[in-house]
Amino acid sequence: MLKPAKTIEEQITLLKERGIVINDHEFAKFFLANNNYYRLMGYAYQFKTEQETYKENTKFSTFTKIYNFDRSLRQAIFPLLEVLEVSFRAKLAYFMCNKYGSEFYLNINFFKNTKLYFDFISNINRCIRQSKNELFVKHHLEKYNGRFPFWVLIEILSLSNISKFFKNINTADKKEFSRSNYKYDSMIFENWLQHFSVIRNTCAHYGRLYNKNLIPKLKLLREDNLNRTMKIFDSLFILKKIIADKFIWSDFLAKLDSLIIEYKDDIDLNLIGFPKNYLSKLAK
Repeated sequence: MLKPAKTIEEQITLLKERGIVINDHEFAKFFLANNNYYRLMGYAYQFKTEQETYKENTKFSTFTKIYNFDRSLRQAIFPLLEVLEVSFRAKLAYFMCNKYGSEFYLNINFFKNTKLYFDFISNINRCIRQSKNELFVKHHLEKYNGRFPFWVLIEILSLSNISKFFKNINTADKKEFSRSNYKYDSMIFENWLQHFSVIRNTCAHYGRLYNKNLIPKLKLLREDNLNRTMKIFDSLFILKKIIADKFIWSDFLAKLDSLIIEYKDDIDLNLIGFPKNYLSKLAK
């Protein structure tokens, strides 16, 4: 049987029974009224004991500070993922369309897996239906009888769909694209793209980055001197390699450092994979 729903007051009582110190009852009520109890508990794992209680003198305010740190971290990272995504869309459309033509995606011979290809075509049709009121989509439906060049389609596809599309293009094209645009092996770049697609969706849907193993596991280069943790630091270490604009990256690092300094008494850097020399590791 599922657990019954609890009122805010019952949630606060439960926290106290489990050993959580709540010094400001009104703040706790306000916070729990505006943030799901279950979501907040994702930040409490590090303080739990084997008896499902919490370590002595664990404060409710500590949970909320870690929660706010994680939210600010997502907000700092998300614009970088936008830069990566928009740039990747432009580069892929340019490469494939100039090599094979604007409707190359209709030719199954450019792809490796038949099922994945037809799944992609199905996703295209679904995205067109969902975006039919967009002016540029309506324009192609009316003027070009529903024919779309790939550089138009790529603007209405999700990064997840594009990542799967990229995975399925012929190996030779994938290798040429990856080397010419990102200077990395195609299998490595494919893994990175899939990873950042997941991180992007996590950030967009307010998911937790703090104290979480992030999958798929990132492939590292031989020269990377990195103690793999599967935490968000690993993601940032790789992301710096594919963000072309050094000024955008420098601005992000300044914001990141300020954020960590602000919450240094509340967060555990080990739980996000950050070494003590994180700034030098993340510098371009």
